[in-house]
Amino acid sequence: MKKLEQGYSLLEFMLAISLSLFLSVGIINIFIYSKHIYQITQSLNAIPNKALLAFQLLSQDIRMAGFIGCVRLIDVSTLKKHLSAETSLIVWHKGFTTSKIGLPKLAHYQKDSDAILVQFLDPNTFPIKEAKSKHIIFFHRTQFRPADVLLISDCRHAELIYWNNIHLTNSYKMDSEIGLFNKIIYYIANTGRLSEAGKPIYALYRRNLNQSIYRPIELIEGIKSMSIRLGMKRSDGTMFYKNGNEVKHWANARSVEIRLLLTGTKRLQREWKQIIGLRERE
Repeated sequence: MKKLEQGYSLLEFMLAISLSLFLSVGIINIFIYSKHIYQITQSLNAIPNKALLAFQLLSQDIRMAGFIGCVRLIDVSTLKKHLSAETSLIVWHKGFTTSKIGLPKLAHYQKDSDAILVQFLDPNTFPIKEAKSKHIIFFHRTQFRPADVLLISDCRHAELIYWNNIHLTNSYKMDSEIGLFNKIIYYIANTGRLSEAGKPIYALYRRNLNQSIYRPIELIEGIKSMSIRLGMKRSDGTMFYKNGNEVKHWANARSVEIRLLLTGTKRLQREWKQIIGLRERE
């Protein structure tokens, strides 16, 4: 007795292949869609983290605008030529400002964005035993460089000096301190890199003009623009905000409102806002 031999017909074979191809395409599409969703989620998660970090970095310096030690800036007359309440914080709105200080040359600066300059004594100061004329005696060894711009102060006086050209107007005792005088500008610039879509990548930059104007530090990429307004105080105590090209009395600024437009992958964009108080004007 012969065993019956069974197999697949050509039609059945073609149907099986078609079904396999259909399932394969479906699985591939699900994989691509899942990857797309994952990338969007990752980008959405990265944007608030970048915004938070950017505001932390900006707040650290902006809050210090006008700080010169235990003496208040408004009580010191010897600094007016170099630093005052009118020049300790300057904002350029799309390149323009009412201040007499011109916008420094910034490589690849995003002209549709704002820039902010803050000037203050670095909080990492060194205590002084005694200082007068051309001599400064420290408690501990320091490592200042010849071209460093420094600020020396006590609770009565303050003045700027170059480490390689010391000439003090006042005498300072043991309650005095000295440190780097920071002149820091934040701005948005083109990094020179391109995104996956071939678009320019912008970033937040920080540059200390008193240390090296040729070495800006790229802080956070993906920040396309920065908008800044100054919080001005009315006589009745209420606040209103103005752009840098509208401010008449810079010393009246009490806070800084910053808006950052962050971009992620897949053309995602979101704006974040924070208000930063000025500690020397509160």
